Amino acid sequence: MSLLKKYFARLAELSAINSIDVDLNRKQVVNITYLFSMIVGLLSAIVFMVNDWVIESTVHFLGAAVSLMGFVLSIKGYSRTSRLLFPVACATYIVFCTFLFYGSDSHFMWLLVVLAAYSVTGFRVEGGKAQLLVCFFALVAFAFIKLFAPTTTQYVSMDARLLIALCTFTASCTLIVLIAGVVVTKLRRLNEHLRNLAEVDDLTKLSNRRKVLAEAVNVFADSIINNQRCCFAILDLDHFKNINDRFGHEAGDTVLKSFARVMANNARRGDWVGRYGGEEFVIVMPNTRIKDAVSVMEHLRIQIADLAIQIEGHVAPIHVTTSIGVAEITDDTARYEQILARADEALYMAKNNGRNRVEINVS
Repeated sequence: MSLLKKYFARLAELSAINSIDVDLNRKQVVNITYLFSMIVGLLSAIVFMVNDWVIESTVHFLGAAVSLMGFVLSIKGYSRTSRLLFPVACATYIVFCTFLFYGSDSHFMWLLVVLAAYSVTGFRVEGGKAQLLVCFFALVAFAFIKLFAPTTTQYVSMDARLLIALCTFTASCTLIVLIAGVVVTKLRRLNEHLRNLAEVDDLTKLSNRRKVLAEAVNVFADSIINNQRCCFAILDLDHFKNINDRFGHEAGDTVLKSFARVMANNARRGDWVGRYGGEEFVIVMPNTRIKDAVSVMEHLRIQIADLAIQIEGHVAPIHVTTSIGVAEITDDTARYEQILARADEALYMAKNNGRNRVEINVS
């Protein structure tokens, strides 16, 4: 059972969500290609077996067996061997079947087109020589078939050639779509990863300064256009430097993450929470009047004060408090920076008035 679980875990890599891992994506392409080829080979073998075509059925079973071997090599970690095996096995299989069974009029050799898609996605970009070699190998195999293969054989009728051509087209398109799906997924995940790096603070997982200020601009603009109120709040952890000096920066990071988690859990729908810098954070509250903003911030202040942050290596938990400054858009506000500046002034008022409190600036 443990062996089966291991192989199922390897098979699950086909749908792995971590598509920013380029090596994993190449392995996904190789695995999908082998699995699809194995399925096609088995289905073809069964069709020929039903019609009592033993030789053809045996050849397709052998093709499916080679695909299975390549897949096993891939999941066992022999990536280079499995990656190189497929073009050779695929071209040999197509040439062999075209010469002996189908003939060039069946267009079975057009399956070689999948090697072009495979070469682009199954090999490293810097391995351009390998990609060119695979494409050249497919081109030589195609030319060899067109030049020397019989146009038809005794095994297939006109109707059978048409069916083979349709199946070849369907199989080629399906495999190319599957490979393209892996590539598109990788690009989408990579784009999401890059956007996450650009917009999310790595430590706290809140919006970073750039993102939260960009949303502040949007909230301010919407408030002006819709004649609504909005409030900004700036929060600062009290005596945070003492925590770093006494317990170390790792403990300080733990405190920041706990603080951020409470902020995120208490944020209302539509509010934007972000790290402004160091131990300072910003909350942007659209369509909110100052009275409601103060109520929300007071509740958050109490939640922070009730925190008991356990630090590894220390018996007693760390307790922290926060000072908060809140400001509201006014009729004479021309830029969002003015609201932030007033919130910052209110924050300093909170610190000067004893910390662990919420102050507002209505000027």
